[in-house]
Amino acid sequence: MSIQYPIDLHIHSTISDGLETPAELYARARREGITAIALCDHDTVAGVPLMQEVIRQEEALTPDSPPIRYLPSIELSTGDGGHAHLLGFGVNYQDEKLLNALEEMQEERAQRSKRMICLLKKQGIRFCTHVEEELIRPGAGRAHIARALVEMGAVNTMQQAFDRYLARGKCAYIARRYMSIADGVSLLASAGATVVLAHPCRLNPDPQGLRALVMELMDAGLSGLEAYHPSASRQQAPLIDSMARSLGLLVTGGSDYHGDANCCVRMGRMPSGWQDPESDLQALLERING
Repeated sequence: MSIQYPIDLHIHSTISDGLETPAELYARARREGITAIALCDHDTVAGVPLMQEVIRQEEALTPDSPPIRYLPSIELSTGDGGHAHLLGFGVNYQDEKLLNALEEMQEERAQRSKRMICLLKKQGIRFCTHVEEELIRPGAGRAHIARALVEMGAVNTMQQAFDRYLARGKCAYIARRYMSIADGVSLLASAGATVVLAHPCRLNPDPQGLRALVMELMDAGLSGLEAYHPSASRQQAPLIDSMARSLGLLVTGGSDYHGDANCCVRMGRMPSGWQDPESDLQALLERING
């Protein structure tokens, strides 16, 4: 069972593969009663200053309203196939080493998209010129291609796009090179981020294997686990929570909201059982500011 929480530490904007701009996300957070957000766009920090400016303007217009607390963040893809994602909270979005690494990743994303589009053409699927140009821009990826396939009627849903064309082993899949998880943790930590392993249940290891991985990553600078995420079942979320606390790690939660209309994900909606999200948020903020 999932419930609505007043904080959401994992949302995405149009800067990566979300469908809403930073301004639209802020407005939605207001409507949903969210009091703290973290914009965690994939492999980019370009949205950080945009969201900061949105919040500055909104607070100037509504000085009597309590401000939404904002954590500048990123979601970094690492590990085998890029399936291990890291959340970097409080990241320095001007860190030169980080920006150079992200620029290389974005260029590789664009080249990968071009190759996937070529493979789709061999299947008789052709995008119009302006759509194709959007699909190879920096930051575009498989989610953008999947949405384009839905919009042109080649498939009915994004999941069908992946199942038929874009998932590993399918006809239009192209593998990417990713840094190791430990290297990703180190990169984010060197940029001043408090690093949290995103949606650990998606890695699908057994509990002992996950614990061993987490302990290994702690040596590289890992600070927490995202226990409350839609990918975690009602049974899994408290187990991840308990694991984190037993290891002295932070606990976070986020909806992974992207804004897709045919998706059940809502901002602030996560598995039930998070006993004191406000205290966990404060612990995270103290680590960021400490």
